[in-house]
Amino acid sequence: MPVNKPSYSTKHNFVEDFSLKIEELGHPRIYGQILGWLLICDPPHQSFPDLMENLEISKASVSNMTRLLISQGLIEKVRIKGERQMYFKLKEGSIVDFMERQLHLARDLETITRNGLSFVKNDTDTDETRLQKANDFHRFLAKQTEQLIQKFKAENDLT
Repeated sequence: MPVNKPSYSTKHNFVEDFSLKIEELGHPRIYGQILGWLLICDPPHQSFPDLMENLEISKASVSNMTRLLISQGLIEKVRIKGERQMYFKLKEGSIVDFMERQLHLARDLETITRNGLSFVKNDTDTDETRLQKANDFHRFLAKQTEQLIQKFKAENDLT
């Protein structure tokens, strides 16, 4: 269901909508809150206390979600000269990197379903229709995703 809000009255309204949409994708809501905040905050780097205060979330939540976001390559830790604490910011190019990982996933699923088709063709008790549709979809998804990533990189001088 598309979001049709014309504008946001506060950064927190944006973060709320963003996090709810990310939650629909199966991620924890706080995952989306941190990502959403790091998309619009100023300065672009935020400390543990900054995230806790601005998002009204616990230290444990910040710790768990920043660790997950770092492991997924979406954010990174940064040090600010003269500061003792660690900061977090969106990793440069992380959105394209994320989509390239999705492309690899689609390619892997296409390969797995193709190999599955080879297996079930010899099994007379198995209807291969569903597996063929899954294979067709993953091949299509990989092709389209690759083209979109290449087009985005070309249009934004990222090649």
